[in-house]
Amino acid sequence: MRSEQAAQNRPWEALKPQGQMLRPQQVIERTGLSRTQIYQMIADQRFPPFIKLSTRASAMPENWLAAFIEQRAELALGRNRA
Repeated sequence: MRSEQAAQNRPWEALKPQGQMLRPQQVIERTGLSRTQIYQMIADQRFPPFIKLSTRASAMPENWLAAFIEQRAELALGRNRA
């Protein structure tokens, strides 16, 4: 039951990384959220994490961000299963 709830709350965890790798600035532009908001939500496990590509580069798989946006759209439309 707990894993089902985690899958509903964090749908990106069930997805393999696919699509373009989005750098933090691209994620900011696509979501309209601030850098601070994004990193706080990551810390709270409410936003997909960035993958460390090298010592100075991080990126997020495009399908993880799409899963987050889809989840938020479902909530906005009142289709939340949680």
